[in-house]
Amino acid sequence: MAPIPLQHPLSIISLATVGIRLISILYLIYAVAASLYTSYKSLGPSQDTRSRLAQRKRLVPIFLGLAVTAFSLATYTSLNSVIISYRTWVYEHGLDQPERFIPEETLFPEPDNSSVLDPVYIAHWLSDTSPYFDSLEIVAEKARRFWWGQQIDLATIAFSFLLSIEGRRRNIPLTSAFLALAHLVSLSFAQNLFFLALLLTPAPLSQGREGFGLPVAPSRLVQIRDRFFPRKPKNWYLSPGSFGLALAINYSTIFLLPLAAETPSFVNVVFFTRASTFLPLILPRIAPTSWGTIHAHPHDAYRPFTTIYRSVSFMSFVYYAKATIIALIANIPNSHRHRHSVFFAWDMEERTNWERSSTAVGKVLGSIFDHPAVLAVGWDVLICTFSLGLWAAVRATNTQHIIYSTYLNYGFNHKFEDPVEDTKRPSLNIKPDPELCEDVVSEHSMTLRSRRKSTRLGSVASSTAPSEEGVRTPGKRRGRSKKTKKPEEEKSYEPTPSEARDIVEGDILPADKSDWESGALAWGIAAFSGLGSATAGVFGAECVSR
Repeated sequence: MAPIPLQHPLSIISLATVGIRLISILYLIYAVAASLYTSYKSLGPSQDTRSRLAQRKRLVPIFLGLAVTAFSLATYTSLNSVIISYRTWVYEHGLDQPERFIPEETLFPEPDNSSVLDPVYIAHWLSDTSPYFDSLEIVAEKARRFWWGQQIDLATIAFSFLLSIEGRRRNIPLTSAFLALAHLVSLSFAQNLFFLALLLTPAPLSQGREGFGLPVAPSRLVQIRDRFFPRKPKNWYLSPGSFGLALAINYSTIFLLPLAAETPSFVNVVFFTRASTFLPLILPRIAPTSWGTIHAHPHDAYRPFTTIYRSVSFMSFVYYAKATIIALIANIPNSHRHRHSVFFAWDMEERTNWERSSTAVGKVLGSIFDHPAVLAVGWDVLICTFSLGLWAAVRATNTQHIIYSTYLNYGFNHKFEDPVEDTKRPSLNIKPDPELCEDVVSEHSMTLRSRRKSTRLGSVASSTAPSEEGVRTPGKRRGRSKKTKKPEEEKSYEPTPSEARDIVEGDILPADKSDWESGALAWGIAAFSGLGSATAGVFGAECVSR
């Protein structure tokens, strides 16, 4: 069949958009790898002790494997979604269906060879269809599919605040690259990569280390940025109320996503939904100093952190409950079709009988197999949930801190301790390193032995030394012994306000044994309140567990 004239001309902008997206993914992965390498090379000698090194060797391969798995599944499902989209476009235009997508004889087939992909048709397809927005629209156009997709959008908001707080506190470079990968690849991929960054950055990096850990001079763009937006003082944090506009935009655009599906405004709503998640990273940089507070002690910022995450958890639960109710009501047993149903025999022949005999809950959960685009989102939700509970378990996160950072604390304030009051102390709440403790104990015992030896030598010398009258004083005085004064109890050291402000918060050392109670709590909240609420609880506890 000869190619028929196509109504839509080639669009250079559409083709360039696809190329820019692929190049951006490769560059962002390279940038994140460079950031992780910078963190690894910046580890100090105190982080190379036996216990920390053992924990790092145990945890880094686990989360790296989860990141690779998430990337592989995202790539596989994206390719399947693209193939279905292309075949649907060819079918709608009355063209021959390709028998195979990878030619065996030549990499550049002739245009009239309909058994393989035609580069001319691919160019017209990319000009007429955007595979990225087409997949997002397929997820958003049905309530039961959006039940999966909305959880990723809600969890991304909590993830952006973690990047803003921990990225700034630890000086992790290129934190915006993690968030961009969450949109372009998958949230589970970016989330596990940032878990690696947290493991490799237990202490804040120096300001002058970028790229591959080599000190570089600030570029001209950085100098211009610092001139218009100067760096904020130490322990300065933006007030929670200043994030109100960002949260309002985030949840407003998520609310509009299912309403804008199959309308010309869908692309604009998706753009604002993705762009608004960068506001928690941008606002602390561009906001004036008067919008925030300079805390006298790093722990004083814990209460604003929990306020932010508690709000995110509450809104996530409200949206999750709304999406669940709508999905259950809209999915009473009935048949349906979508734009790619012509290539799914199961849709055409068996779905009607299956839907009429299944429950609404089964239909919502089973919608993950409706389309590769929905399968991609479903796998993303499952991997995010698993890695979130695993992170809470291996970090032995305090369960009270998790609950305090969620909406569950609203009705149970009297039952849970305030993590701000629990951790607000002059000294750092860091678990002792056994390797360092042995060195300190041995050094302290050597010091005590040397002091005792010098004391004995001093007493012997004083007993044999001549007095002022030239007579030797006896080694032991007769008569009533002189009472010795008891040494006063040493007071605990309290740093001055300037010293407390300069305290560098260290990272907690993961426990030798994982606390699966914390992981079970995270998974339970995810099952009852959705992934977004559970993510807010675990990440909120991560920001105050020091």
